[in-house]
Amino acid sequence: MILRIFIFIVLSCMTCRPQGYEELQDQLKGVSDRHELHRLKAQAAEAGVQRLEEQRLSKTAEKTLRSQVQAYCADVQLGPMDVWYGESVVTWARLLLLENRWREARLLLLDQAEVLQNIENNLRANRIPVSSVSPVAGCRYVLGETYRIEWEDSRTLEPAVEALKHFYNVYIKYGDGPWGEKAQAEAEAMQALLERAGKQVRIDLGPHKDAFAANKFKLGARLLSEARYADAVEPIITAINYFPETSASVPALRHFGVCQLELGQEAAVLMAAEYCCERFAADTNAPLAVLGLGRRAIDASNEALGERLFHLYLAAFPEHAKRADILSWFAWRAYQAEEWESVPTLFGRLESELRRIGETGDRLEKAVYIQALHPPDPEKLEAFIAAFPASEWVAPALREKAQAQLLGGNFSGAFQTLEKLSADFPDTDTSKKALSGLITAAVDAGEFAVAEQVLMRMLQDERAYGYEVYLSTGEGLLQAEQFELALTAFDAVPLTAGKALAERALFGSASCRFGTGDFEGCFETLERLLAQNPAAGQFYEARLMQARCLVKLGRTEEAVRAYAETAGSDYAVTLEMAGILSDPEARLAAYQRVALLADANEKTNRPLIAQSIVESLPLCMELQKYELALGACDQFEKLFPEHEQLSAVEQFRREAERALAN
Repeated sequence: MILRIFIFIVLSCMTCRPQGYEELQDQLKGVSDRHELHRLKAQAAEAGVQRLEEQRLSKTAEKTLRSQVQAYCADVQLGPMDVWYGESVVTWARLLLLENRWREARLLLLDQAEVLQNIENNLRANRIPVSSVSPVAGCRYVLGETYRIEWEDSRTLEPAVEALKHFYNVYIKYGDGPWGEKAQAEAEAMQALLERAGKQVRIDLGPHKDAFAANKFKLGARLLSEARYADAVEPIITAINYFPETSASVPALRHFGVCQLELGQEAAVLMAAEYCCERFAADTNAPLAVLGLGRRAIDASNEALGERLFHLYLAAFPEHAKRADILSWFAWRAYQAEEWESVPTLFGRLESELRRIGETGDRLEKAVYIQALHPPDPEKLEAFIAAFPASEWVAPALREKAQAQLLGGNFSGAFQTLEKLSADFPDTDTSKKALSGLITAAVDAGEFAVAEQVLMRMLQDERAYGYEVYLSTGEGLLQAEQFELALTAFDAVPLTAGKALAERALFGSASCRFGTGDFEGCFETLERLLAQNPAAGQFYEARLMQARCLVKLGRTEEAVRAYAETAGSDYAVTLEMAGILSDPEARLAAYQRVALLADANEKTNRPLIAQSIVESLPLCMELQKYELALGACDQFEKLFPEHEQLSAVEQFRREAERALAN
């Protein structure tokens, strides 16, 4: 057991090794434990030889680094014959290759081959995966390199054949390890070389077939974890082809799908998912694989692909434990998108699944409630209340039931439902606002007679509902231009209700009177509002409405004063005021204010500017201000080259030019 724990520590250290030679040297400075020194020196030697292989160094730096690597290897080989010992042997051989001493490298490796094989056997005996840590992989690869170099020197086929054997050995037995990918490339190159020379190459995996395919599974998984998606596809496909229907096939299909998803190959993703559904319906990993692909597609903002994958899952695995989650995803997505036609069906499927698996909690309540609510169905709502009497949605369900009954013409039933709501939930906002909600529903449906009937019912007991309910009711009716009915609601709020509530009630009442044409009554109501609070929050709206009332009442001078108090930088009000000014000079000045001061880059100002210019042109001609007229025409043609009034403006230009010419 102690040995096995030690080997696990070794494996962990090798797979998490530091990258830099300098970093390893820094670690060596502070280490006294001999086992740790043993490991770090082996890793430093390997990092050093990798630097020599990959970088161009000065002669001095190269000589120094070679000496350090050799010294580290010598120190490690004085210690125990473990994986670090084996790695140092391979590193020393690589160092010899860099000096083109391939014969010495080969002799070294052949001499140590039995020791390295014993290290691998020890790892395997302790059930440790050897493909990533066995020194035999590096040994066989470097041996292959020695034969490849010999072939380059001699150009005879025997060394090339030996090189191919060693490279393929590494590729087949250690394909998922750090030497596997390089060995594959070298093996394929040597095979192509031999075939070009006319030698037939047959690769017989023999007893290593299973290990080869298993390593392909591992290699694909490792490349995927490193986000090397394109590189991972080939080993995954190879592994699946060798083992098309094993316990490892489903995870491999998922890995294949993930790679293709990242590479943008949607058809291949669907193919992998469909294969899982068709060939592995009984495998517990298959539904999870398809779900995993679907969720990954959703996370990648490819909702259309995720939806197709989820549909495959639902069709293939009718009793899987995650079905409710996916049905819930479809249902709530439709709900949030307000796809009301499909909402009842989707939540109905979710309800059926929840009942099948025996779930009785919050998700079932919501599913039943939403079906009853979209569209509101009195019978379904009543069934929901009966099924979930303690639910927090019982009060809203009663309110919705009353509204549905009301719109269905069942007035007595609606009021009975509201009486039950008031009796069962006397203190809730839902209960207090229920009648107001009925009015809103009636107004939305155009049932204004019903809205009036409900309002009259509310007014029988004003204290039961509160002033806020009457105000919101009045404002809803006002927006629907039901002025008389809205006025009744606003009048239910007395001036003693408090400043903010009274202001809203007075302004609402004034708006209703303006809507009915009672301009005198509107003006007087606004006078009460302003007298009660001259700094009212709606002062400008109130004075503007008063100005309009005064225009309707023919009190123009008073209207001008009211407009002047509210115009400010509101060019729409300035334009409105200009229309009632009797003095042409003053009216022209007001139009010019809008035309010259309003920002034409603001979309809302452009129609105001166009109107002010068109209105000012006849005044310019009347007052014989021809230069001003031409300037206004220039401004209009520049700002509005395609305006419907362009021809009229051009006519004024011609008249102004003739007047100046005369």
